[in-house]
Amino acid sequence: MTAKIKEEKIGKLRIYLKSGETVKGEKLIHKIFPENKYKRMLDEAKKSGILNAHIYHTHAASERGGEVAHHQAEGDNNGLMVCLELVDKKEKLELFFSKHKTMLKNKTVIYSEVEIWSFDE
Repeated sequence: MTAKIKEEKIGKLRIYLKSGETVKGEKLIHKIFPENKYKRMLDEAKKSGILNAHIYHTHAASERGGEVAHHQAEGDNNGLMVCLELVDKKEKLELFFSKHKTMLKNKTVIYSEVEIWSFDE
């Protein structure tokens, strides 16, 4: 007997950030040594209860027609892009996007509807 696949519509948000971007925090240590923006956004996604949150590092990238940056084994890779991918219901992703509009200003942010699969038991 073949198990039936249950499909549910869900959203995926991709946020592209430069790996070297930082943001100052509230704690003294984060005011002196700012945090990576993409790591802060990942922490914020966890606090918001986002279903899935992933960070993908790139090996080469060009943002908005700019110069191509390549990964270097022994060099500065701060110009490379990272992709923070969030998966959850559209309403929850919209709330996250709105709440963090300051950090996401002038960033490439892509939303798409996807299906999440499970087995109907």
